[in-house]
Amino acid sequence: MILVVTSGGSSAAAVVPVLAAIEAAGMRVRAIDLGGAGGGGGGMADRVRRALLGEGAERRLRKELEASPPDAAVVFDPHAALALTVACDQVQNPAPVIGVVADLEPDKAWAATDADRFVAIDELAAVALADAGVEGDRILVVGAIGERTYAEAGGQDRASVRTGALGRYKLGGKVALVEVAGLGGEVTGQIAMQMSLMGTSDQITFLFDAGADADAAAVLRRQVPALGLKGKLFGQTADAALLWRAADVIVARPRPEVVARVMLLGGTLVAIIDDTIPGGARAAAALEARKRAHPAKGLLLLSSALDAAFRQSHVAATDDGADHVADIVAAIAHDKRAVIDERRSAAHAATRARVRAATSAASAVAASTAMPGDLEDLSGGVAAAADEVELPDEAELARLRGEVKQRVVEMTSSMAAARTAATELGERATAATGDEATQLDKRADAERARMHSLLAELATLETELRELDRVSKLVADAPPKPKVSAPRAHGWTDEDIEAVTSAPAPPSIDEELAAMRRRAGAGGPASGSTATPRPASAGSAPKATSSAKASAGTRSTTVEDELAALKRKMQNAPTPPPKKK
Repeated sequence: MILVVTSGGSSAAAVVPVLAAIEAAGMRVRAIDLGGAGGGGGGMADRVRRALLGEGAERRLRKELEASPPDAAVVFDPHAALALTVACDQVQNPAPVIGVVADLEPDKAWAATDADRFVAIDELAAVALADAGVEGDRILVVGAIGERTYAEAGGQDRASVRTGALGRYKLGGKVALVEVAGLGGEVTGQIAMQMSLMGTSDQITFLFDAGADADAAAVLRRQVPALGLKGKLFGQTADAALLWRAADVIVARPRPEVVARVMLLGGTLVAIIDDTIPGGARAAAALEARKRAHPAKGLLLLSSALDAAFRQSHVAATDDGADHVADIVAAIAHDKRAVIDERRSAAHAATRARVRAATSAASAVAASTAMPGDLEDLSGGVAAAADEVELPDEAELARLRGEVKQRVVEMTSSMAAARTAATELGERATAATGDEATQLDKRADAERARMHSLLAELATLETELRELDRVSKLVADAPPKPKVSAPRAHGWTDEDIEAVTSAPAPPSIDEELAAMRRRAGAGGPASGSTATPRPASAGSAPKATSSAKASAGTRSTTVEDELAALKRKMQNAPTPPPKKK
């Protein structure tokens, strides 16, 4: 059984073909619509509304998954996919989630989901998903998703369609299909007028698809003969897909259905850009980047865009994306357990790597601070490497412990489910006979093997929890890390650095000049001197006086000599070391 989850953000142009393909493949479908939980824009009000509705959507999906576990789940918009993956993580028997990304430019919100597979319509969309953060090995390219009849028509040769089954319509030369259904009479008349203004209009056969629009059909019946156009009109007919395939160029508004038809048929779209189609300009630009469209921003530019489209070569048609999606869903549903285990294994591997990094750091720090015992080899810079190890903080350890405990809960429930399944299959095998009993025995053995592997995984998780508890105790008891001194340069020691940095700053040149002028003018000691003259005794007075006279005769008293001595003193002063940062 396949669960299909839709919402207000799901495009009916993608949902209907995929549903039809899944049912055509013989799979049972149960559909759930989440309403506004997946729709809306990117404004603050839309985000708040989605958050409020998303909680209710998660509870609803969880009840559905618990009541009747599906083999696989398909979702069509990122916000509904987020609610679905959260609900799958909370149930005992989850289902693989397949996100169908039917947009030419995928929403970046898909990267926030944890879907098991992402389906993209072409390589450019797959690259955009990968750039948004989706893992590349989860992305599958399937082709455009549209109606089955148009996909089948795209597989036929265009020339054969014109001359074969539709030869009675006498289609030759250049063929342009114009979708006028829903445009109304006035706009249809303006389009016909623009077609007649083309210089090569006499070489083109126009196929007008009026659908169920009687007003547009009436205008075309009146104006096409008057304007001298070679035109043919059709509506709701079984040949509609073949007529679209016969056209070289398709003129229409870039509706999602039209975009899918253009890609399935391999035609070139002349996109009429107006305000009636939300996101029409964006879709036209995406098709133009794929060389499948020429935008016409206004009916006045329609003829020039049509000429450019006819000069462009045809682009190959894509595969039937809806059919490929059904094949993917069938394959994943058949191997449900393996896909679920793959997703869990990836998440568990990331958590296990973080646990190992934390325990390795704790072991390195413990080894560097342990009491000495047997002979240790201290060469090779082991101590320096240990100093650089950073212990994980308590918050990170708490997060890791919570993740490991969650894994223990998941593994325990999976192990119980495998044991129950093995018991049930064994009982059914005992009651059955022949090939059926053999197949049931094989399935029971597979479930028992899975149960034993889960038990081994549980033992590993218990070891990780004990290691995390040990690391937490080390982090709690670890002393603060000492500060590391900056490396010394030029052979300076701590005493040298302290002496230079604590010494008073030398006087400036202006201060020295002022002191010398005062000494020269007063003939005595500098005013900056703090020495107090000592009173001399009577016996020593003559000796001091004669000594002063002798020194006065040998000392220079000019300012120029003092300046020269000061310059020599400053040139010979040692360079202080760099200051500590």
